[in-house]
Amino acid sequence: MAISTTQAGSSSTPYVWPATSADGFSGSYSGSIPLGSLFAIPKDVDLTKIGITTSEGMALAKAYQNYGGYVTDTAGPNTLQLAYLEKGVSQTQVDNLFKDMGAIRSHLEMVTNNTAATPAGGGDHSVTGTPATTTPVTTAPVTTPVTVPSTGSTAQPSVSLGSGSDQLLLKISQDAYNGNAQYTISVDGKQIGGVQTAKSLHGAGQSDLISVRGDWGQGDHDVAVKFLNDAWGGTDAKDRNLYVDSASYHGQDVPTAHLTLADNGAKHFTFHDYLV
Repeated sequence: MAISTTQAGSSSTPYVWPATSADGFSGSYSGSIPLGSLFAIPKDVDLTKIGITTSEGMALAKAYQNYGGYVTDTAGPNTLQLAYLEKGVSQTQVDNLFKDMGAIRSHLEMVTNNTAATPAGGGDHSVTGTPATTTPVTTAPVTTPVTVPSTGSTAQPSVSLGSGSDQLLLKISQDAYNGNAQYTISVDGKQIGGVQTAKSLHGAGQSDLISVRGDWGQGDHDVAVKFLNDAWGGTDAKDRNLYVDSASYHGQDVPTAHLTLADNGAKHFTFHDYLV
């Protein structure tokens, strides 16, 4: 499982094993929980006696007790993301998880000797509750979203737009003719950033990686990519076009984000935020 905290690590220690890197915002981190940190419910905690009331909550608690979860991303202010849901989850399941998040959160502890030599603290991979290997984590009252996986990207975005805890990554390319294609990006009708200029050539199989950030709530969100300067010189070789090659939201592929813009104007796709 994956976890997101408001602030990950510090600017000097933004990540620990098994993480191998942090995102481009790590220079501003000021927290105390590095990316890659392992959290678990100790083995000696009786899950039937901590106030869990739903089968969904019990399943998540058992997963934390038997396997643990890793910090993989940062979240918004006063926000702790404890789990991720597959697309297609029902609202009832989401509501049930929400009911039990407080009980689960209050029993999570950070495994401080999780290393390549001692994965999950050593021994078997079920985390034990010995005080020597775990450090209780006290958190302020928080909201607890359950979202799609946030695995990130090994490539660094060529352009970063907006601000916030949520990240939409777009891969953009163009057919250049007499200049590069220009465009804007809007989410839910609000333009993020200014006019952008495509650099990568579609025919070469290359793409610009564009990071768009915001704080978007649960549900479907509309993304509009607006092509601004179409040009045509009479042949296919003299035709300026724009492409959305793909997109991902919190690391999860957005299936509808494959667009060809051959004329001026906007085309749309939708991503879903599984926030509870």
